[in-house]
Amino acid sequence: MTRHGNQNTYGDGLVQTVVTIERSDGTEGVAATGYAATASQTPTITAGAYSAGDAVGGLLTFANMARASGGTIMVHTVIITDLADVKAALTLVLFDRTFTATSDNAAFDPSDADLLNIVGIVPFTASDYGDFNDNAAAVRGSLGIVATLNGTSLFGQLYLPAGSAPTYASTSDLTVKVSAVQLT
Repeated sequence: MTRHGNQNTYGDGLVQTVVTIERSDGTEGVAATGYAATASQTPTITAGAYSAGDAVGGLLTFANMARASGGTIMVHTVIITDLADVKAALTLVLFDRTFTATSDNAAFDPSDADLLNIVGIVPFTASDYGDFNDNAAAVRGSLGIVATLNGTSLFGQLYLPAGSAPTYASTSDLTVKVSAVQLT
C-alpha cells in the first residue's frame, strides 16, 4: 500500500488536503477538505530525572482545533521541540475530551473511563529528532488521526515508553505543537 498527499492553501484559510491510498490492486482513494488549525503547549515538567513509564508534564489543551463543538478533525502533524537537546523517546496520547491527567513524574496511569476517550497515540523515538547545536526537534507527519471532539479542544499528555529515562534541565524544555485539518 502506498500513500501520497497533496495540499493546497487558499487565501481564506481553507486548506484542501487530498490523501490517496493505492493498494496493490489499484483501488481506493480518500480526500479530505477543511480549515487548518495549529496549537502549541509547553508542559511544566520536572527539571530533573524521570523514569520509564512516567508522565511528562500534565494535561495539554490544544484549544480551538475544531471550528464548532462536536466538530471532526484530522490530526496531520505533531512536533516536539526539545530545548535541552535530550532527544528522549516520548509518546503523546490524545483524547477527544478533557481527562484526569497523571501528575508529572508519576507512573502514567489514565483511568479506565478516560481510556475510552483516546483518539490517538503518537510515539516518538530518539532517532526521530533532528539534532541541532544545543537543541532538537522531532516531527511525525501524515498521521491521519480522525477524531470527533467533545468540544472544540483536543487534549493530550506525554509519557515515557519503556527504556526512556531522561533528565531535563528546565521546567520549560519541551513544547508540543499539533496541526490538524478541521473536517466539520
